[in-house]
Amino acid sequence: MLNDMHQRIEKWRLWPKLMSLFVGYMWLEFNDYFFAVPIDKHSEFALVQYAAITGVFVGFCKFYMDAGKQ
Repeated sequence: MLNDMHQRIEKWRLWPKLMSLFVGYMWLEFNDYFFAVPIDKHSEFALVQYAAITGVFVGFCKFYMDAGKQ
């Protein structure tokens, strides 16, 4: 019974979908924060942080899309 339920969850790819919702939500929240700060208060480090977090989001999305191919 547990094995059958596990296979259904894997078939639906429930965990990657939940993770993509979480990562997407965090990315939107970070965008709200980043663009609320006046541009003259930004430092180069803030831009590097924004690029890193956006890169992680895009990389996760690519990994998720490629993981479904069998």
